[in-house]
Amino acid sequence: MNFKYCVVSIESIDLEDRTYLFSYPKRTSFLKESIKSVGLIQPPVLFLEESSSRLKIICGEGRINACQELGISEIPAFIVSKKPTKDLLLLSLESNLFRILNIVEKAEFIGKALRIFSTDEVIKLLPKLNLSPSFYWIEFLQAINRLEDTFKKLLIEEDLNPKIAKILAYLSPEEKKEFLELLKKLNLSFSEQKEVLEKLLDYKKRKNLSCLLPDKLKEVLDIEDFNKRKKEFFETLRELYYPHYVSKLKNISPIIKKFKKKHININFSPYFEKKELEIQFKTISFEEFKRKLEFIEENKDKIKRILNKI
Repeated sequence: MNFKYCVVSIESIDLEDRTYLFSYPKRTSFLKESIKSVGLIQPPVLFLEESSSRLKIICGEGRINACQELGISEIPAFIVSKKPTKDLLLLSLESNLFRILNIVEKAEFIGKALRIFSTDEVIKLLPKLNLSPSFYWIEFLQAINRLEDTFKKLLIEEDLNPKIAKILAYLSPEEKKEFLELLKKLNLSFSEQKEVLEKLLDYKKRKNLSCLLPDKLKEVLDIEDFNKRKKEFFETLRELYYPHYVSKLKNISPIIKKFKKKHININFSPYFEKKELEIQFKTISFEEFKRKLEFIEENKDKIKRILNKI
């Protein structure tokens, strides 16, 4: 690919056009201090379209914007012309592979590539993004592209579980707003984000609700103390989502506590999926072992009651 080296006016560059650009967020702030100290070391690459008098940026958007903000009116640049759109997008990608692209930038690139390459061609490009050549990644990155900037920023800051991006992409604006409120109020871990979102959507479908958050959970989010707020949120969500399980658990809790006072634990399968229980205790002497067995024998009716309840 032939390049022409020359000095161009920043006014001759179309700063709004991002046909070939996918940096996210824009890198202007990272580059200003460097350019201010040592100048523009690496000239950007620009494309001169035959049908336009203005230059399009292929790579170097951050450098150009930084120069403009520093009051620099002319910069050195490499100009390329009469090249296919595919070649120009690939040039833009290659020019950015010196750094680690974040997940949003990978999604931005794939979104642009899908407009000009076939799906099979895009899949073959995935290894350049350190991704396996699979259609799964195409779907996943397209979902990220559908997200609003608020979610994209959370992804970059590693405050949002990427695995829920495909779910979030199809939420209504109001549902997304409610979920953002959850993230803000509860500081959910990645696993908690996935668990909460899946349960809320399933509960909404079951109860045919018009919003993501039931009124009970909205009330909990107004609790001032963070630790109490988070604890009560999960307790309330569990009560709503597993009403029968919670009801049974409350009924047998006094018996469980009675055994626990004797350092005997009664364990169950998750959410009472199986009609079984496990009695567990530790002992340091045969005498203690006998006492615990006697206690279990004395309370066998309570154990029978638990089995009947679950």
